[in-house]
Amino acid sequence: MGGLFDRLQSEIETRQQVEGITPADLLDISPELRRIINMILRQGEMSLTEIVFQLDMRPSEVKGLLDTLIAKGYLRVFEVKGEQRYKTFLARKRGREVPLNIWEALGSKVG
Repeated sequence: MGGLFDRLQSEIETRQQVEGITPADLLDISPELRRIINMILRQGEMSLTEIVFQLDMRPSEVKGLLDTLIAKGYLRVFEVKGEQRYKTFLARKRGREVPLNIWEALGSKVG
C-alpha cells in the first residue's frame, strides 16, 4: 500500500523526466549539436536537405547528429508531404511552488 512518501517520490521522479530541451541543456551539448538546435529554432522546422545545406556536411553525418538529438528528446521528427521535417521540442517550464495543502497532508500523517 503506497504511503505519502511513495506518492511524493513518484511525483519527484515524474517531474524529473521532463522531455524537451532547456537553456541549461544547450550549455551541456556539443557545439555542433547546439548549432543544429539553434538553426532549427530560428527556422521553426527544417528538412534533412535544408540542414545538410546549411551545415555543409554529408547527409549521413547530419542524420547521426539529428538521431542523437531525437534520442535525447530535444527534437521531434514528423512528415509533411512525404518529407521528414525536424522541429525543436522545448521543455515546459517547471513550477516552483509547493502546493499549499502539502503541509496539511504531512501534518495529518505525522500528527
